[in-house]
Amino acid sequence: MRSVEGTDRPRPATPDELVGIAEIRATLGVATARAYVISRFRDFPAPWYASEDGRVRLWLRADVQLWLDRHRPGWRDEA
Repeated sequence: MRSVEGTDRPRPATPDELVGIAEIRATLGVATARAYVISRFRDFPAPWYASEDGRVRLWLRADVQLWLDRHRPGWRDEA
């Protein structure tokens, strides 16, 4: 989770700035299990939020889009 500089609190984000595993899966065009594997790649952005049990993870849309630009060229044309 990214924090506000000098605090332990997360940086504020609006719902439209966040993306969950379902949207990542749909954007990549892969099964849910594969999306979970990809989301754990070392170079995949860290989640903006992760629940204590790890069942809920949310990413900043901009971070995921940058990753897609680097690793899935042309994904914007396919969407």
